[in-house]
Amino acid sequence: MNGKLIKVLGITATIIGGAATLLSNWVADKNMDEKIEQKVNEALNKKES
Repeated sequence: MNGKLIKVLGITATIIGGAATLLSNWVADKNMDEKIEQKVNEALNKKES
């Protein structure tokens, strides 16, 4: 029983870790897109002024 429990906990930890990594990467990409858009808008506003 202990062997099965450890195996299940290991698989669960791996799945949770993978999901956390994917979520973290998605948030980082979203933030990067927003920063790029902000910098482009700032540059265009400076050019128009």
